Amino acid sequence: MSDDNKRVFEVDGESFAVLRPSVETLRRGSEVRSKTFNEALQRGDLLRDQLDGELRKRDLWNDDREEEYQKARQSIIDGEFKLSKGGIKLQAARDVALNMGDSRNRMVEMLSSRSELDSNTCEGKADAARFNLLFAESLVYEETGERYFPKGLDEYLERTDNAITTRGATEFYYLVSGTENLDDALPENKFLKEYDLVNDEGRLIDSKGRLIAKGGQHIDEFGNFIEWQNDEDYIYVDSGGREVERESGDFKVEFSPFLDDEGDEVSVPTTDEGKSEEEEVPETEEAEPKKSTPKKKATRRKSPAKAQTEKNKEVKSKEEPS
Repeated sequence: MSDDNKRVFEVDGESFAVLRPSVETLRRGSEVRSKTFNEALQRGDLLRDQLDGELRKRDLWNDDREEEYQKARQSIIDGEFKLSKGGIKLQAARDVALNMGDSRNRMVEMLSSRSELDSNTCEGKADAARFNLLFAESLVYEETGERYFPKGLDEYLERTDNAITTRGATEFYYLVSGTENLDDALPENKFLKEYDLVNDEGRLIDSKGRLIAKGGQHIDEFGNFIEWQNDEDYIYVDSGGREVERESGDFKVEFSPFLDDEGDEVSVPTTDEGKSEEEEVPETEEAEPKKSTPKKKATRRKSPAKAQTEKNKEVKSKEEPS
């Protein structure tokens, strides 16, 4: 539940709200921002204008990355133009929107190092300090209207990691920014929702509302490939549509023996460990022990091949002139 001046939310069954900051709270927020900025500047912290140079110095940005970033940005602009103009097949328009989303995600990924560094600039620290003060004084219990942090900013900074403050900070951001979800305002997402190509959760669906992957294959809620057998039942398949076991992912096929060059079946090779019970000689307790017999002195015999080789040498030596 929300209006222009308040957003209500629940955590573990208890209701809370964030209120739009008063003029006095906004004034103190500006004071905190200025103080934080000056302190950071005196310490020698980076300014935002110095970010590009610092990123290149740390090898987090270069000309190649800049070129890739600009190409992604241009693809988004071109895609938005195509969606605004229309006149193409809906499937083609869907692909344009999905490509725009991929390009935007790539831009965000490339800017992650910049975002991390920006939070440590003078401006980044000042903006965070202002937001924290405004939020700390705007979070209240919905039923009584009492402040959740009676002691203000200092108390909030000691309790920033609980579920109420995490959810509350998100709701407060939506309230002051004037948007429920920035992603909903993106042109590609607005197009996909307008033409019922995604569900309420923003996941791709077919004309019957069933989940699909970007390539059009049906999937379950966890992203596993499936093939519908009727309106209620489906089987699990791989990306090529071949049926697999649900738990193991093994192919569901009946094995046929391999064939040799003549087309005859090839039996499965066996090892000592793989011998059947019929091949194993059972040990019986009643078996009589073998009698030991005197061993005869072994006579070393030459192998046929070795004997023939030596005989050839003997014949050859007799034929050679002395």
